[in-house]
Amino acid sequence: MNVYRQIRNHLKGTCSVSKKELLAKALDWTGMNLLARNASVWNGLLVLNYHRVGDINNSVFDHDLWSASAADFEKQIRFLSLNFDMIRIRDLDHIWNQPRGRYVLVTFDDGYLDNYEWAFPIIKSYNAPATFFLTTGFLDDRKVAWWDEIAWMVRSATRQRIQSNVLTGNCLSLHPDDCEQSIKVLLSTFKKLSGDQTDNFLNFLSEATGAGRCPQEIADHVWMTWDMIREMNEAGMDIGGHTVTHPILSRHSPEIQQFEIEHCKQRIETEIGQEITSFSYPVGGKDCFNQHTRDCLVQAGFRWGFSYYGGFAPLGKPDQWDLPRIAVESEEPASLFRASVSIPQVFSSKKCT
Repeated sequence: MNVYRQIRNHLKGTCSVSKKELLAKALDWTGMNLLARNASVWNGLLVLNYHRVGDINNSVFDHDLWSASAADFEKQIRFLSLNFDMIRIRDLDHIWNQPRGRYVLVTFDDGYLDNYEWAFPIIKSYNAPATFFLTTGFLDDRKVAWWDEIAWMVRSATRQRIQSNVLTGNCLSLHPDDCEQSIKVLLSTFKKLSGDQTDNFLNFLSEATGAGRCPQEIADHVWMTWDMIREMNEAGMDIGGHTVTHPILSRHSPEIQQFEIEHCKQRIETEIGQEITSFSYPVGGKDCFNQHTRDCLVQAGFRWGFSYYGGFAPLGKPDQWDLPRIAVESEEPASLFRASVSIPQVFSSKKCT
């Protein structure tokens, strides 16, 4: 295993995605990716996180939410089904005490319509499982999510720039060529706000961009329906919680956290007619949930909490309230995806921001 230690040391301390991509391609060329899969160089649980599947072109929303095209997603599910044990939430009860095993859990966050239209048929065609974590307020109220609304306001701007100000900092260009970078800056700023500042921030952006707030009717074409959720659940997909309104939980009081977690669980269980046991933290970084969040999950009757900052869980005794997940991203080449799941101790570290 010295070669994998050398790879890890080579990448240590760098956030160069291009360097990882080059190394992943080299592993493909030399056949070492295949060797790694056959030699079982890791044992544990690797959780992949998707958001959207489909065509990113011409979208007015946050392009970073697209995890794969339908064609790439099909290739990924095929690869996983051939090389790993794809499991369901109920399997988490017994995998940890196994002497060895490479278990993969495919998860989706939020409840986007393309999960049903594109991802679900592909998953079902391979007789594979997946878990869908739902933000219940999106399905019930049909509102555009805050990250998509920020992207929509930037792309729909009638002004050329956001002037320097105390909320967003330096001047931001709203020129079409600069939209992606400005959206990233604004999303990063939003994630640092306390819970009582977020509405004011969105209202400010609606004025600063000249776009106004995103029309609610647009959301009718964004989210799944409860009928779709029930169909997927009956077909063997697992359903989990992802709050009511998708706040960053650690930015809120224990009372608000309790509401977001308990009401989400109750709403889903009412609709699908069975208990759910898993929950994923919105945004999911280490600073996005705290001990109050964990306590609320316990009180609500959840048994598993999923984060979102990279890594995998070795076999043994896991932290059941912090099961790590790695992002699958649309710009990720196939070689890097294969490397991420074949040698996760090297390639599935925290994403650089």
